[in-house]
Amino acid sequence: MLSGQLQLLALTLALAPSFASAAIFPKDSLVKMIDSKGFKKAMKANQTSMVAFVAPWCGHCQRMVPEYSKAALGLHPLLPVYAVDCDANENKRLCADQGVKGFPTVKLFPRGDRLGSMVYESGERTASGFFYWASRRVPNAVSKFYKVEDIQPWVEKTNDKNRVLLLTKDKKVPLLWKVLGNKYKDQLELGTHRDRKGKSSVALGFEAGGKKEAKVLVYPAGSNKPVRYEGINKLDSLSKFFDSIIDGTADLKAINEEAKAEEFIPDEKELEIERQQEAQRIALAHGGFADLIDFEKAVKEGAGADYHDVHGYPGMMGTPPVKKEAAGDANQVVMEQPAVAGDCSPPGGLSEKTGGCKPPSEAAAEEKREETPAAGDCSPPGGLSQKAGGCKPPAEAAPEVKKEAAGDCSPPGALGVKSGGCKPPSEAAPPKDEL
Repeated sequence: MLSGQLQLLALTLALAPSFASAAIFPKDSLVKMIDSKGFKKAMKANQTSMVAFVAPWCGHCQRMVPEYSKAALGLHPLLPVYAVDCDANENKRLCADQGVKGFPTVKLFPRGDRLGSMVYESGERTASGFFYWASRRVPNAVSKFYKVEDIQPWVEKTNDKNRVLLLTKDKKVPLLWKVLGNKYKDQLELGTHRDRKGKSSVALGFEAGGKKEAKVLVYPAGSNKPVRYEGINKLDSLSKFFDSIIDGTADLKAINEEAKAEEFIPDEKELEIERQQEAQRIALAHGGFADLIDFEKAVKEGAGADYHDVHGYPGMMGTPPVKKEAAGDANQVVMEQPAVAGDCSPPGGLSEKTGGCKPPSEAAAEEKREETPAAGDCSPPGGLSQKAGGCKPPAEAAPEVKKEAAGDCSPPGALGVKSGGCKPPSEAAPPKDEL
């Protein structure tokens, strides 16, 4: 009996690292764990993606999880967000090839493996920091026309190519359009023009349209006459339509009719993402008000309530399509908007407390207190030496000069910590003067 228990214990300990890896991001997180094979597949796509190289034993990685997950929620489904467990044997070569020397290391790949990557070194690892860092670095492959008179010369100049023009009411080029421009670079010519009051639409032979309506016009190769796309302005629908145009064998009228016939029927997963994105948007509005009283007043008056009316649903732009109900009462589901974890980080920075958020004016002092790694941040059993910000792996352990809080950055073995994260075990170097 005792022998059987010991065998079970040994099996449990052997499987522990894989359980830790799987558990570092919660099941409902939109962060996708990938291995070396998944990484290669992600790099083949013509898209901007963010990848975090982590170790499950690293406390700095664990503290980053909720912020990184919130960033993934905000970027969904336009920019995929991944994570790689560098503690897994099958991923160690990948992490070494990517130059990972500390955990967590977050890298952005602007266009798969076609453009050089960049490392997140923008300070605090916050949701807003990750979100803006990634979304603002999508390569620009879209021609922007400030005047309607500039459109026709572009159309004529690129007559031998398939061109797609976006007429938008937004001040900025929608992230969806930037993502599509990046994805279809060298395959389609994409342009954009701000049609604030609909006058440009009329000049091009179309109706002015609604207050937030976006129009997608297609100029087939060899023709300077636009055809209006009649499908849904969301990532997967437009991608399918563009793929058919590039293929060249499909009739434009036929694929446009097919796109027009598509019904928008969000499933429960999409509805849950929608609720969380809206709740987060309302929380972010806090950063624009002087005090809590003004914020509460604004919320009561509807601030944030029209989030999807303005921004569309995940991966959309312009006026959202009429939703068709999925199984059950979808509209009833949308009415309920539970708060999501970590609703307190607009770009200006809010600090969180259990049960609520602190205004920006109080954030700085708290952030300073949080800079020092808490006890138990990076280490399984083993010695530990530490500096603010991160961890080193066991092989890099420096001799301990003073007693530190146990458990910040180490799997079994001695450990030294540098600012910014945990170092992987393979980088052993015990320089005595490091501390």
